[in-house]
Amino acid sequence: MDSSISGTVSDSLAGKLIVVGITGSIAAVRTVDLVRELIRRGAEVHCIMSNAACQILHPYSLEYASSCPVITEITGRVEHVEFCGKGGIADLLLVAPATANTISKMATGIDDTPVTTFATTAIGSGKTVMVVPAMHEAMYRHPGVLKNLETLKSMGIAVVDPRIEEGKAKIADKERIVMEVERALGPKDLASKRILITSGSNAEKIDPIRILTNRASGRTGVEIGLEAYRRGGEITIVHRYRMGLPFREVYAESAQEMLDAVLSELESGYCALISAAAIADYTLDPMEEKIKSGQDLVLRLKPTKKMIKEVRSAYPDLKIVGFKAETNVSDDELVKRATESMKSADLDFVVANDVGSGGIGCEDNRVHIINRQGGSTLVQGKKSLIARKIVDSLVEVL
Repeated sequence: MDSSISGTVSDSLAGKLIVVGITGSIAAVRTVDLVRELIRRGAEVHCIMSNAACQILHPYSLEYASSCPVITEITGRVEHVEFCGKGGIADLLLVAPATANTISKMATGIDDTPVTTFATTAIGSGKTVMVVPAMHEAMYRHPGVLKNLETLKSMGIAVVDPRIEEGKAKIADKERIVMEVERALGPKDLASKRILITSGSNAEKIDPIRILTNRASGRTGVEIGLEAYRRGGEITIVHRYRMGLPFREVYAESAQEMLDAVLSELESGYCALISAAAIADYTLDPMEEKIKSGQDLVLRLKPTKKMIKEVRSAYPDLKIVGFKAETNVSDDELVKRATESMKSADLDFVVANDVGSGGIGCEDNRVHIINRQGGSTLVQGKKSLIARKIVDSLVEVL
């Protein structure tokens, strides 16, 4: 393992040993970056390659990437048992890319390459296995291949779906693969928990072109969603973006649309609502036609409904996390005001920050997490770190 990059992004995979199986898809060239990304999150990575993969990518590339010898054949060390047998040292077998040929062999127990021998051993031993298909779209659409993928899923094997582009079923982005690995190997302290998150700003329509909005980027809400997903949660995020996140996204533009979407979602049953959105406090009756520019303009604003109040009234037992933003106040005053808001809205805990000193639209922030018992924790740094601390607090109240 390359100590110079190990854990430089996070420690989400610290102490985990991952075996990456590479098969004969042109997407094999992307595994060098994938291996490095896993190491950047603290994992130890070992690679195995089929003969077909070695014709596309030289084993030296993966030896460099992983800082470990690459397995290209099974020897007297019985490497497949050492890593993936009962009591084997691997935490996960990640087959990426997985060709149609390899998928079909895995589904039927054929093991005539080092990768499929590892797969048969891992599946038979109950190890965690993940498959990342990559091939031409026509091959991916073959009924037999699709059936074999379903067979793998029925065995408890995770499948990271490909991107269908340009007539190809392309390997998933490395960020998506890493996220699914983190979810598979994470603490699972939110497993089976359904979490609803609101995020970002609203856009209140002035006319068919113009909107009234604020500077909230939605980055904190997204990071909370990603962290909760890593930890096994079933996540839905309501926002006015379409980001291709690994969990369900519900589009809502205005404050009223967001409220309607949240109330509609909650009907299906959720454990918690994290109200991270900077919901518009004011709206207006929009003009049906574009307002001509260059003239004096007066807009009559009216207050929007308070989402948390509406949700709490409809769902008195729901766990709710609120956010409180103030400008240019002391820490003591910020905590005081946030505590008052928490009590008045009957929140389970509240996240407070002074946006007068930054936070909106930035990658970093400084927040206080305040609970019902009167405790206050200061967290400062990347929003991904802040999201982790918020999710830690959520786990405590669920």
